[in-house]
Amino acid sequence: MKIVVDTNSLLSIGFMEVLDETLDIAEVYITGIVLKELKEIAGYDDEKSDIAKRIMKLVKDGKIKCFHIKNEQFLKYLSRNVDAGEASCLALCISGRVQFLITDDADAAYSLGRIAMQKGIKIRICVAVLIELVKAGIITRSDAKEKMEKLIQQRGWEGGVLEVLVKRYLED
Repeated sequence: MKIVVDTNSLLSIGFMEVLDETLDIAEVYITGIVLKELKEIAGYDDEKSDIAKRIMKLVKDGKIKCFHIKNEQFLKYLSRNVDAGEASCLALCISGRVQFLITDDADAAYSLGRIAMQKGIKIRICVAVLIELVKAGIITRSDAKEKMEKLIQQRGWEGGVLEVLVKRYLED
């Protein structure tokens, strides 16, 4: 399975401590813009920056593939709800024929949804990766549930749309 992952979703996968396991089941792609965002985050001194540094090492080691998307390929997807990272990830899905775009930005997912559907791209949130890990027998359902609950707290999603979406995954 091939997936294109934006910055926040990569960080969420890192917070759930399943980066290596994700690489066991999927080819993970990012864009140069996502890499730039990770470099900015890595400049701080907190848990998020530690995860960004780990992701950048995976990119450097070739375990996560980074592609540079030209401006003209993604500028048309920019909007009030879609930043350059998400737009470039959609463009990478389209140009690389990657079926799954992982983003935790609900507004961006909604804004890009029609275009993605027309191009045969499925937009998912980061916890979809956990479900795939459960299906592959790499983690248990109860481990996945624990990681999702922890993620909701770590990312401050309580009471928001992402908490609702995560809980839907738990029910399925």
